[in-house]
Amino acid sequence: MDFGRYSLLINDNKITDMADSTAKGISKVEKWIELHSSNCDIIDCTMKLIMPPLVNSCQKSEGSLLHYLLKRRHYEKAEEDVCTDLIFNYIYQELPSETTQADLTNIYNYSFGRALKSGVEYINEFSLRKDTNHYSPVSNAVKKTGQKVTLCYPIKQDINLIRDYKFLNPSYYLTQENLLTVYDISNITELRSFNLKNLFLEAAVNKEITEKFKQTFHKSLIALLDEYQLINSSTSLINPLYLEYSDLKIITERKANIIICPRDLNYFSNRYFPIDDFIGHGIKYSIGTGWLGEDLLKEVRLFRNKYKELNISSRDLLYSITKVPHELYFNINPSGDQSYGIDINKPADMIFIDLNDLRFQFFPEEFSFESVCDFIIDNLISYNISDVLTGGVFTLRGNIPVNLNEDELIKSVNETRNRLYKTGKYEELKRRKQAKESSDKLDMGGRSDDEIKLFSEKTDEVSEIDAAEDFRIKTKLPAFRQKAVPGQRSLFEQIEHSSIVSSDETSDTPVLNLLITDPDASKQVEEDIIQAKAIDETIIKRLGSEKKTDKESKQIRQESKVELPKNVKLKFGDD
Repeated sequence: MDFGRYSLLINDNKITDMADSTAKGISKVEKWIELHSSNCDIIDCTMKLIMPPLVNSCQKSEGSLLHYLLKRRHYEKAEEDVCTDLIFNYIYQELPSETTQADLTNIYNYSFGRALKSGVEYINEFSLRKDTNHYSPVSNAVKKTGQKVTLCYPIKQDINLIRDYKFLNPSYYLTQENLLTVYDISNITELRSFNLKNLFLEAAVNKEITEKFKQTFHKSLIALLDEYQLINSSTSLINPLYLEYSDLKIITERKANIIICPRDLNYFSNRYFPIDDFIGHGIKYSIGTGWLGEDLLKEVRLFRNKYKELNISSRDLLYSITKVPHELYFNINPSGDQSYGIDINKPADMIFIDLNDLRFQFFPEEFSFESVCDFIIDNLISYNISDVLTGGVFTLRGNIPVNLNEDELIKSVNETRNRLYKTGKYEELKRRKQAKESSDKLDMGGRSDDEIKLFSEKTDEVSEIDAAEDFRIKTKLPAFRQKAVPGQRSLFEQIEHSSIVSSDETSDTPVLNLLITDPDASKQVEEDIIQAKAIDETIIKRLGSEKKTDKESKQIRQESKVELPKNVKLKFGDD
């Protein structure tokens, strides 16, 4: 790729001649006009920047309407969001209804149309489907947009179907390596014999699954596939996070490639993506939008800012969404010559960048290729792309798709989105989540089980009468309350039948309520305490007198038993 001021002559679907901006080149353009003035269309590109179209290495259209829902998911815990699970179960059903098929058509028309307006002409489209129900909707979308697509092919489907969809360049997409069997690997080998050139692996993104695979096969997925000669220059790994050094060595030796989806890595993982190791080993990499990305140019800037310490040049960043992925996935020229770029005898595929807007002016220090790359990477967004030329024919002109009715498409895709959110029970789950968050904020420590039931979730099947019964207002009894007046019973108290037999002394002893804090009852409490002290003193005195009486009677009894003779004298000591 290079940069300069040129005039182009396009005949049919190819560039047949070029002329630079010198005086000699101007005279050449005048000759073109003289020869073809009767049947040519002259396009003034004075305030246009023309470049080859963009290439999206990884697009997942089935999540295009669910970006904000998918942000809650994680590579390590993919089962957290019930709403998206319900939606995907609806989208991926094997025998879809007419409504589901219409929704798939709307999803792909919307996704591919938006990519076209963003200057993306080449797409690697991935789906988690186990059947081929997405082939017809993708085919219809491509016919309207004119884009070139590589579409993933389910391994367990009829191999003969590929013959009917060769124009979609079927490829194999392997994910969830924990479900892989040796039978599947042999089928992949067979598919490659049917010209399924590209193999995409979204593996090593979940630590637990990666470790489980190693325990089952006693080696990593990369090592196992390499034994079947399935790791080569046509193999690409999507966001590999948990590769071992031995895996990295295999990828380097077999010249496999890496696809990076920056926004997916940003939301789906907390682990550092080792892009510096891949670059250091000379592994080719390209950038895609994945599940969450919407604008390929924004993905490039996100990638650059996240790894700014690597000082990756704007040229290499631009190559990651243009030249490199096209060479890897869409260069089907048998001679091996690169068909991508703007040059003589190459396809007339290009995008036009409008420089008329005051907010988007191009003032470089010098008009060099590096300065143009810096300007594009720093400033270009999809709204600045005004026209797309595919095979010499405009598919986007003046920001308007030629074969798509935007108003109808927006209306139909909004209907699909509402249907998807209704299928996923989004509103219901949102209300339940809010109710749970509210109940979690309440202090339930001092409440009884019956009171906690007030905050439990209720199903829709509960009748209004039962609901009203369950949600009666129940007052919580305070820990400190006034002493109940004799003969008056609280409505919240239950009668307790005690089976403990009390002694007479215990019954005579007054019961003290130590929890009474009523100032008016302080006098009565003092009287009770004084009376209790008096009773205690009486009991102590009684016990003391009883002990003394017992001692005297014992001494009398002992003395009455000893009778000494009259002539006996008692001696004490030495006397």
